[in-house]
Amino acid sequence: MQPEDRARLLKFLKSEDKKFTFEVECHISQRIKYIYNVIFPGWEKQKFYLRHIISRIAYVIDYSPIKCALYKLIGVKIGKGVFISTQVVIDPHFPQLIEIQDYAIIGYGAKIFTHEFSDSTYTIGRVEIGEGVIVGAFAMIRAGVKIGKNVTVTLQRTISKDIGER
Repeated sequence: MQPEDRARLLKFLKSEDKKFTFEVECHISQRIKYIYNVIFPGWEKQKFYLRHIISRIAYVIDYSPIKCALYKLIGVKIGKGVFISTQVVIDPHFPQLIEIQDYAIIGYGAKIFTHEFSDSTYTIGRVEIGEGVIVGAFAMIRAGVKIGKNVTVTLQRTISKDIGER
């Protein structure tokens, strides 16, 4: 039921919980409408489009301080000395759920997601990238993952579970 799912989502966004899921209970022809009624009703969809435009601009910028400023503008929590390479994808759906701590490096073409949809389950999750973490080129960080201090995520690796501090 969409109103109940929306209320649960808003409660999650105000909490410290790590993940939120809901079932998309409708015919496949109505999936996108159902999901958008939960996560982006009314003006929320326009806010998403604005965040998406800003994140696409940041995607092509080479200069990390400007890129970091743009990501902060859409809600990503970014610490000092963070380097974000070009063509990094930071999920514009829920950027406020992403935290990149001091001196982390996000490599070329890496992807950081706060949402995913599979089968009939939609998942939203917080992502925490710890101090000094290196995320290698083309790596993918999935929703609901915490990467501990000084971890190196190697080239093209997909992270779907927490990794403790090194």
